[in-house]
Amino acid sequence: MFRYPSEDLRKHTHEWRNVILKYDPELAGDLVLFIAHLNKKKTEYQQEYFVSTFYVQPLCCLDIGYVLFGEDYRRGQFMANLKMEHRLAGNDCGTELPDHLPVLLTLLPKLSDADFAEELVFSLMVPALNEIIAGFKADNNHYKGLLRIVKSIMEKDFPDSKFERFQFKKRIVKKQTTTEKMPY
Repeated sequence: MFRYPSEDLRKHTHEWRNVILKYDPELAGDLVLFIAHLNKKKTEYQQEYFVSTFYVQPLCCLDIGYVLFGEDYRRGQFMANLKMEHRLAGNDCGTELPDHLPVLLTLLPKLSDADFAEELVFSLMVPALNEIIAGFKADNNHYKGLLRIVKSIMEKDFPDSKFERFQFKKRIVKKQTTTEKMPY
């Protein structure tokens, strides 16, 4: 769902629906809207929509380490550790960074260390997803709904944990000076 849109993205809609229905049928509403978006819009439009969602808004990027740490050295440590985990699990990152959400989502089922998976999801991924979701200025972006689905599934997988959640430092928010409204 979070990979750069291509012609064959529509092939996976039934798989997505089955996974989501397994967790909570109420989550399917956001997926239905996204599937309708895929079926109604040309691939070029979907690609533009994807880029405007994740690359134009800095808090709405899919690089979990960047959301958590920004350009801090801790992101480098996080990336190095993730790269090792990807290698150990046999998870190919392709051309993406090891903290990219779609790459992490393919890593999770391949992890042999359940504690590491729990810590990654509970302590880091869920807080990052909360931050990404909060970065959306409007509710009508289809990816915001998909992010809510993923976060909800993760919370159902790990409702309680012995691990501590990542805490964001308070940020100073600058007042927006432009009156231009973006579609997301």
